[in-house]
Amino acid sequence: MLPGTTPAATSLLSAVPGLLVMLVSCTDVGLQPAVGQGAAVYDDELHLTGEVCLSPDTDAVFPVKVLFLVDTSDSMSVTDRDMKRKDAVNAVLTRYQDNPAVLFGVIAFDSEVDNLTRGFTNAPDLAAIDSRISQADRLTDYQGALGAAYEMISEDIVASSPAERARSKYIIVFFSDGTPDPQCSASVTPCGTGQCPAHQHCRATVCQDDYLVCTVPREDWSTAFDPPIPATLYPDLGEGADYNLTPQILRAVDDIMGLQDFYHVGEIRLHTAFLYDPEAASDTLAVPFGLDRDGGVALMTAMAQEGLGTFTEFDSASKIDFLSINYTPYIDENALAGLLATNLSVIDTGSALKADTDRDGLTDEEEQAGLTCVGVSPTCSDPADSDGDGYTDLFEERNRASGFDPLDPNKPLTPCASRIDSDGDLLRDCEEVFLGTDPRLPDSDGDRIPDGLEFRAGMNPLDANDAFGDMDGDGDRNLDELKAHTNPNVAPPPGYQPTRYLYDITPVTTETGQRCYDFNVRHIKLLTTGKGTGSRQGVNRVLFYFDEAPLGRVLDYGNIRVACVDVRYVDGAVKSPWNGVVALADADFIAAARFDQSTNCKDLTSIPPPVDAGADAAPSAGGP
Repeated sequence: MLPGTTPAATSLLSAVPGLLVMLVSCTDVGLQPAVGQGAAVYDDELHLTGEVCLSPDTDAVFPVKVLFLVDTSDSMSVTDRDMKRKDAVNAVLTRYQDNPAVLFGVIAFDSEVDNLTRGFTNAPDLAAIDSRISQADRLTDYQGALGAAYEMISEDIVASSPAERARSKYIIVFFSDGTPDPQCSASVTPCGTGQCPAHQHCRATVCQDDYLVCTVPREDWSTAFDPPIPATLYPDLGEGADYNLTPQILRAVDDIMGLQDFYHVGEIRLHTAFLYDPEAASDTLAVPFGLDRDGGVALMTAMAQEGLGTFTEFDSASKIDFLSINYTPYIDENALAGLLATNLSVIDTGSALKADTDRDGLTDEEEQAGLTCVGVSPTCSDPADSDGDGYTDLFEERNRASGFDPLDPNKPLTPCASRIDSDGDLLRDCEEVFLGTDPRLPDSDGDRIPDGLEFRAGMNPLDANDAFGDMDGDGDRNLDELKAHTNPNVAPPPGYQPTRYLYDITPVTTETGQRCYDFNVRHIKLLTTGKGTGSRQGVNRVLFYFDEAPLGRVLDYGNIRVACVDVRYVDGAVKSPWNGVVALADADFIAAARFDQSTNCKDLTSIPPPVDAGADAAPSAGGP
């Protein structure tokens, strides 16, 4: 008996040799099997084999974004007369200026907070930075500086793609020579035996101005103080609130650190550096500036601990050095994160395999019942989108409750803004906008399943946990069912044994040292699609996704590449490739962001069998 045939079919074919001629009369001439006794009857399985290689580890670079917060308060005129802080910042900027993976931001703070780079850049304006850092003003607004850092980092994170966020490392270097001021408290504390007058605060038994500005509405600053306080000062200061006290400062650090988990950022660290020169502290100018070593060390140590960073103390301005921190982008070793093959032309309904000629996620039978397009149609320019509104039929069918209709181009009311699939995940960009997935990211939730395949399977492409769930309660995880090409929504009924894709993966190292994987994917079932469509009848489109990610980085979205082949199968009479084996090379795997089904699929639908391909020349591709 021939592979893939029943005894009855074998008997019939033997008895009626001319039947094969009838079966293939509408196919390409080169694909016609031999006529007569012993003509080949092909099985319905495909076998993918080949090699795919990991990207060089240099491609897994984690960019580093360095933010300097530099104290430029007037006390620096005592502690850093020669402006060594400027030289220390310049030394870092100069050291890494030729490394495109290291970006810099600089914020100077005193009573004003100035963002000198307006974001992170690899080409900062050194002259502008030097000029501002060299200035000095009265006060030391820690809370305002940390608030500006939070704003700058969060804006950069939001502007980055999720994949870049997961690989970004933010390093914050906070440098100061004193404790923060103004320090506002909701309650006024006694000063020695007396009490400070209004708009003054007790510090080191001395009543000083500007320490209770938080009790005055911002709009009254121009009349309540002499000289008036500009409204641009102390950006985070609120009326009647504590300000620049230790709890507020540590909370500001904690807000910055919270961005890491909220946005799945690779890493955020805050380091502190404190300048306290004993010789400068003995100067007669030191007392008015409130130089406080014990208070400064305690606060900045606590800030570094909250920021998971390090604390450094300099006892002389000449020793200020920020190069001891490692700013080099780190490189992780790439590793295999996932493999997933799928035949877009075949759907497992849970009880049978059904053809999907236009590969839109609906079976041909469902489309015929719903009057949507099936395969090639003279009335449908895009069979996957019957009403031509840009949304695919499956997507509209699934979202009828939200105003979609696969047969009405006016539903939904919101037109499809982009019909392309920018990230190669089988969802069009406008569909991703509706779902809330990222059109720049083939796997928005990082569960190693492309978004479009999750949607087709009835899963949530924004929930990484559902990959490990079991929607149909059959004992197989949803992820495992998608890899096997079985239906995760329907437990197989008695008597139905779905054919599961099987994967064999073997790591190998090439002569040049490149790390690769030899693979075999067996039991990929084929069906006869597009009945009555002539030479395109029986075309099956098979995709093979290869996902790599830096070793141990579970939150990394990975680098997904995809190979695509079109093969052909017509009722056992025509099969191309005839032996059911497709060999893929590493070059066949295209980055998902550049993958286009219309141009990146290898057409293997017209490979003729050998002239002597009789019954013995049609081995099963599946194997045991």
